[in-house]
Amino acid sequence: MNSYCTLIFTLLLTLNLSAQKVDEIKTIILSKASSNYVNWVKHENINVLDAYTIDNTDSILALADAIILTGGEDINPLHYSDTLNLKVCGPIDYSRDTLELKLFNYSFENKIPLVGVCRGMQMMNVASGGTLFGDIPTQLGNDVIHRNNGEVMHQIAITNNTYEKFIFPSDLDTFLVNSWHHQGLKDIAPNINVVARSFDGLPEAVVMDTTIHPFMIGVQFHPERLGFNNKIHLLIRDNLFKRIFD
Repeated sequence: MNSYCTLIFTLLLTLNLSAQKVDEIKTIILSKASSNYVNWVKHENINVLDAYTIDNTDSILALADAIILTGGEDINPLHYSDTLNLKVCGPIDYSRDTLELKLFNYSFENKIPLVGVCRGMQMMNVASGGTLFGDIPTQLGNDVIHRNNGEVMHQIAITNNTYEKFIFPSDLDTFLVNSWHHQGLKDIAPNINVVARSFDGLPEAVVMDTTIHPFMIGVQFHPERLGFNNKIHLLIRDNLFKRIFD
């Protein structure tokens, strides 16, 4: 009888602790927020902070349960020792480059879950020692149109099944994604695995080796704008939530 009571008590305690764990308020830091990103990760137990609007970044880093490096301007090519790309870059936001390098390094050192979107995936590669194409049409060609006066759509294909589950549903090996960029990954940094490519060979999704970091992924497209019924949109978000609430 005593052992039975003990078992029941242990079960109730475990369920109670699990419920408390789910109810904890978590914090996601966006490197630069927009309504699309905020809505993508909207959850009753998640606070979203816009690092770009906060002067003292150190004051929020300790709160981070996850970090999202969002889309935006071209990264300063000097961060990957390329002076030639300066002439093909758009306006450079030097403070944002510094901010995102700091966020990446904090995530890497403290094993905080991180998702890089578009520019964010590029920053993930640059911060890890990789390089970028400065302008895809002139340096790689026009076999695939990645930007045409705004957002376009094109196909990508899975090239690495090992890390596919972090980003893509397993029922297909090609996907239609949105695209709005003129730069992309060139030399891939150590420990970064390319998971999918467009049909001109450009990396479209990457995952940091899980022996180096448990959950650090990047996509060149914009899952936050794919729509709430899109499987990729849902899968990346749900996998991020699993790491946050684990």
